[in-house]
Amino acid sequence: MVVKVKLEGLNIVHARGRFYVYRRATGEALIKGFAGSRAQLEARMAAPDFISIYNRPRTRARSAAEFGGDTLGASVHWYTNGDIDRSRKEALEAPGADENGYPKWAKLSSATRKDYLEAYGYLREEFDMVLREIRQPELYEVRDKCAVVKWPRFADKLIRALSSMFKQSVKRGKMDFNPCLGMDRAHDADPNANREWESEELTFARGGAPMEVLIPIMLARFAGLRGQTLVKVNRKQLKPHPLTGQAVRYHARKNKKIVSLPVLPELQTFLSDLKIRRADGLIAVRDDGTEWASEKEMQTRVSHWLRDRERAGEIGPGTTLHGLRVSYAAWWRRNGATTREVADLIGDESEVMGAHYTRHVEAEANITNAFKRLKEGT
Repeated sequence: MVVKVKLEGLNIVHARGRFYVYRRATGEALIKGFAGSRAQLEARMAAPDFISIYNRPRTRARSAAEFGGDTLGASVHWYTNGDIDRSRKEALEAPGADENGYPKWAKLSSATRKDYLEAYGYLREEFDMVLREIRQPELYEVRDKCAVVKWPRFADKLIRALSSMFKQSVKRGKMDFNPCLGMDRAHDADPNANREWESEELTFARGGAPMEVLIPIMLARFAGLRGQTLVKVNRKQLKPHPLTGQAVRYHARKNKKIVSLPVLPELQTFLSDLKIRRADGLIAVRDDGTEWASEKEMQTRVSHWLRDRERAGEIGPGTTLHGLRVSYAAWWRRNGATTREVADLIGDESEVMGAHYTRHVEAEANITNAFKRLKEGT
């Protein structure tokens, strides 16, 4: 039996002793298998959580600034300094500055802000959620749906974006705790992702890559620089050094660490032979000498070239720019550097990361030692 109710645009179906409520325009099920009387159903439909679900199409059209101070939408507006309600291009080129907003928003990298804005944009239908009422089970529902509608890796980025915002909300008394803490991932990361490059793969790249691809490859392999660092490094950061003759001094944006890194001979020779010259000394540039618009644009260009070479059978699968940072760390570990030293060499704060980047080197050493004992009969 289908009947009309006060809330417009709904169908109520009573079948096999249970009620089902659907949105007429889309067929979306809002209530399924409700056991109870008609009066009880109407009471259920008057509950705040159902009204919230019912209003979601309208919620999607509202700006984050319109939501009350205790809602997810208001929190997103505060955290992004209003950028959530601006065009992506405008927000990334000139981040919002709001004296009542989160003061460190504009200091995040453009790639991070882009990821966060995409994640928060996906959540517009949920902007009416009350911050203090958000619990982990609801987050799992949102995340799991996102993994299907979008993809698992995006769903994990969504939770990271929320966790970053919730952390600041807890500090300011807007939430009692961060419900994202302890959540597992929707995407199963490949343990072999960003693997160390084989020597022949690097040799091929050095001989065949266009200069706009080769420059990032050399900076990552022989200085261990992150993408966000190498895309901005310039010759003014190269200083004399007593050990190697030259060092690069840079500010690691990820952890604010200042690193003074002696430059290996291979990189010094490469940089001295570079034909590209710019007045500002920028090193990692396009083939036409122009600056990369962003770290992501540069990484995409490198990745496309690598995948083309992989399809042609000229390099193996799984090569990445970040894998050259792993290659740099592994080279140092094989040459006697401790995990603490490796962490400092790659500009990381934590010794754990030094061990993480070189765990395969440790495994190789363990296997070699086992065979040595077998050979020596010990």
